[in-house]
Amino acid sequence: MKDRPRLTTGELVSDALLSALLFVSQVSLSWLSNVELVSLLLILYTLVFRRHVWFILYVFVVLEGLVYGFGLWWFSYLYVWAVLPASIFLIYKNRIPGPFGISLLSGIFGMLFGLFCTISYLITGGPGAALTWWTAGIPYDIVHGISNFILSLILFQPLYRLLTSLKRGQLKR
Repeated sequence: MKDRPRLTTGELVSDALLSALLFVSQVSLSWLSNVELVSLLLILYTLVFRRHVWFILYVFVVLEGLVYGFGLWWFSYLYVWAVLPASIFLIYKNRIPGPFGISLLSGIFGMLFGLFCTISYLITGGPGAALTWWTAGIPYDIVHGISNFILSLILFQPLYRLLTSLKRGQLKR
């Protein structure tokens, strides 16, 4: 049997802190409807921490459920948020994208967020419920997409440099 790489204590602590940062960023901006840093942070975590993004992401999703309840929306989060890391792995593989490409991806994701969430409503309520739920949320998806694009355009490069420096342990007091 081939030995799989083990998660070190340092990696576990880093992953937990990055999950907490996702959650805190989401809660701290919750007063602004559909403006969030989670999308950008997931993109950055995927580029910098690679496979660790899955642990970070699902700790965040469980925290969301524990705080806000495990409603139908929560089941959507199990797969919707995974679209971003999967997209990064598929589109960019091992190259580092520019800020405009990342901003575009993040903006498109925000615009399609409600559509992606309709799968849960389609299963539980049928096509009518899914269509009604999605169309009612289109104005929010537009705000989500625009804010994702702008935040990513402004913050991608500085946060990417910060996270890569932190990963390498190059930051000094």
